[in-house]
Amino acid sequence: SINNGINLSGEGGLTWIKSRTSAYSHALYDTVRGNTKHLYSNQPWGEQTFTTGMTSFNNNGFSIGTHTDVNNSSQDFSSWTFRKAKGFFDVVTWTGDGTNRDISHSLGCVPGMIMVKCTSHSADWLVYHRSLDSGTATNIKYLVLNSSVAAPQSYSFWQNTLPTATSFRVDSGVELNDTGKTYVAYVFAGGESPAAT
Repeated sequence: SINNGINLSGEGGLTWIKSRTSAYSHALYDTVRGNTKHLYSNQPWGEQTFTTGMTSFNNNGFSIGTHTDVNNSSQDFSSWTFRKAKGFFDVVTWTGDGTNRDISHSLGCVPGMIMVKCTSHSADWLVYHRSLDSGTATNIKYLVLNSSVAAPQSYSFWQNTLPTATSFRVDSGVELNDTGKTYVAYVFAGGESPAAT
């Protein structure tokens, strides 16, 4: 058990684990998809199911098993945990319907960064970051988390629409909203105070 003082079982969130002494892949687990669902941030693969990776989310952290990517006896590891909280972080999932659409989130403020991954199929991670847009709804660039390429411009992924305090826009492609495929988004605030409720 790893005690980091964060109530994942009660509040929800994301834990990201990486070996510091090996080239093992990054391992991402969130409470919305469930503790056995493993994503690799450095690969385009869909989610994998491992019972020996993240074994539980706890009220003071999390527990891990014996999977190489999270607990090899000869390696040092680091982890980063983001608890779901208004004005800080949210985890959103949806099933694609093949349309351009808005995806709701619960930050209560405009996101500073959004990382989206197709969980059911192999597809690149797409990342929106506020530092890459021009402050207008045109020429919105994107990053590919599992690649080292420079940020290209896209007129389709985010549908020329900046995220708002309640939603973000996606297109109908395999990376964001293809029919029948499943997706997860990790939505980070950008320093703006959440709207009053």
